[in-house]
Amino acid sequence: MQAASYRMSMPSYESPPLLGKRAPRCPPYLEITQAEQLLPYLEEVAKRPYNQGLHACWDLRPGERVLLRVDNWHDPLVIEACRQILEKYGCQYEIQVADRGPIPAWEGHNEVEYYLARTKELADWMDQWEKLANEGKYDKVLWGYGGPILRDDRMKIQRMPFITPEMLASPAHTLPWELLDALDRWVWERVRKARVVRIVDPEGTDITFVNQDGYYDQNRDRYNAELVGLFWKGNEKFGETYLPGHIGLRPWLFLPNEESEGVIAGTMNHIGPVPWIALRVKNSRIVEIREGGMFGEKLRKLMEETDGLEYPGMPGKGLFWWWEASMGTNPHIHRPRQQFLTGLVNCLYERMRSGVIHMGFGTIISSAPEKVAAQSGLPVGHWHVHLYFPTVFCEMPNGVTEILVEDGHLRALDEPGIRRIAEKYGDPDLLLSESWVPAVPGINVKGDYRRDYAEDPTAWTLVELQVCRRWHHLFMEMVGGDHVGCTRSERLWHGGRGHGCG
Repeated sequence: MQAASYRMSMPSYESPPLLGKRAPRCPPYLEITQAEQLLPYLEEVAKRPYNQGLHACWDLRPGERVLLRVDNWHDPLVIEACRQILEKYGCQYEIQVADRGPIPAWEGHNEVEYYLARTKELADWMDQWEKLANEGKYDKVLWGYGGPILRDDRMKIQRMPFITPEMLASPAHTLPWELLDALDRWVWERVRKARVVRIVDPEGTDITFVNQDGYYDQNRDRYNAELVGLFWKGNEKFGETYLPGHIGLRPWLFLPNEESEGVIAGTMNHIGPVPWIALRVKNSRIVEIREGGMFGEKLRKLMEETDGLEYPGMPGKGLFWWWEASMGTNPHIHRPRQQFLTGLVNCLYERMRSGVIHMGFGTIISSAPEKVAAQSGLPVGHWHVHLYFPTVFCEMPNGVTEILVEDGHLRALDEPGIRRIAEKYGDPDLLLSESWVPAVPGINVKGDYRRDYAEDPTAWTLVELQVCRRWHHLFMEMVGGDHVGCTRSERLWHGGRGHGCG
């Protein structure tokens, strides 16, 4: 495996490194005016077998007692479509609409405060799920949009990730479970066997992680039961293996002798765009944070305040430890255009697209040590950097290096075995081709990376999404996009009844 360089300066290229190689794609924008238009997408969601992952898999059954928990940030058309699908499947259902208050507008640096508060919110949710399970009133709850869930031996818990009609009206949610499951298993089989993992990205990430035997059981089939018991006490089923749709390239666990080194860099987190930021990592500890605008300023301040504190479960003092490199596996997830950077419409959803990796650092969300830390009065939370064009090298036990992801493209999408599964349901070129690839000046679009994008990625991103939504028929020409991929998207997204590919 090639040695890493660990540069902490913003990348600069004579020409965009992925120009013509990973051309932008933008899926059609479908106008939804009636709840009935959303039902075809919920049909597959309703049939998918239940699991704890981030794929929407509701597995609705006649007579099942279901609680659908939404809030006033969800679009009423989405809520009504969910009501109709619960009715169709003969469920005994209740819909609770919580009041979150006014829908906020976000900037990327707001992630710092958001996840300090989100950690408490998710802990409160898990307490409520425990209470509901003890009461025995429901067989299943549909609640939340990501993060860990409670053990499900007495009551099933699944996601409700559909905030706007656009986020639901997507072929991402009509893909059959057999195909999604095959993609997840393909990734997990390679990740759990890899001895060393290296992740690089043209926005500046270059980090190497030693995937030690201590994380796993004797056969590396599951994670080490002792560690799972420490980090996921009371919720061991969740922590013992991979999370469908959200595969960890490194375990959500810590060893006393963490072995990782490199740089994490990028321009997006779960909430939104931020000026280019770089974090230096040494044995999983964040030792330096550079640039990042207000996001970087807030993180540096918080790191200074917490660096001397003792956190349970951490390999050493401090809050800022790298524990997450998780990847999506669904090729048709895309960045939402409608109401982007408001409420729950942010970059959280897009992390589910195949080949997109998000790096997380701080306390491990909803883990047992995080709960203990919070109860002790310590500040807890975690923060993110997204990678859209990563290449992932896995050094296998035989010394051969396999490429898991190349320039943001998950190689499982090209595997003959995966394609044979796709053929059972339609054209594999349609089903296994990404609907969305962002346009980033200086990376896969003409322009200067610093001047035209990285210093103010919010400005570019908002314009890009506006043009893609309102003038989709012009978008590909404007950004030098992938016409083949776009034409495939048009065919898959309602048989081509979009706005055209130009």
